[in-house]
Amino acid sequence: MEHGDGTTTTSAQGFVDALVEPVVVLDRHLDVVAANRVAGALSGSLTVGTNLARFTFLNPYVEESVDEWEAEAHRTAAMLRDSLEQHDEDPRFRELLGELMARSPAFATEWAARAEGPASQGVSTFENPLVGRLVLRWEQLRRQDDPEHVVVVWAPADDASVRRLDALRALLEG
Repeated sequence: MEHGDGTTTTSAQGFVDALVEPVVVLDRHLDVVAANRVAGALSGSLTVGTNLARFTFLNPYVEESVDEWEAEAHRTAAMLRDSLEQHDEDPRFRELLGELMARSPAFATEWAARAEGPASQGVSTFENPLVGRLVLRWEQLRRQDDPEHVVVVWAPADDASVRRLDALRALLEG
């Protein structure tokens, strides 16, 4: 996680690496700033350096390949709006919003709808090319002393997903 002087500590990455479930840390712009290996293996969207808003709205394959894409798009836009309301607007927010508005009619529609705040938990389905479909429950966690970041953790929602997530972990160890 970043401090005011711009340096990045290893505490966030060390924390997520210690967990066996997929976990990422997002900053206020929805950039993945820490992720464990199983999260990255689960989806390319869950790797350090990826911006979830760009991935969701500007990647041409996401809308076609994600079950319930409209719900994911709604959730992503709501997360970005919530973050903007919690933090002062900065040049990075303006740049990101401008890019999304100009390049994604779906984002422009979601943003204009001014939907209610984002959920802090839910269920997402991932189509993983190595192990197949995983249905995972997710929850967003915030640390009181770090309002700039949110931790997102996924856990299997059914027995088939438990087996597939175990298989994905085994492939990473292999």
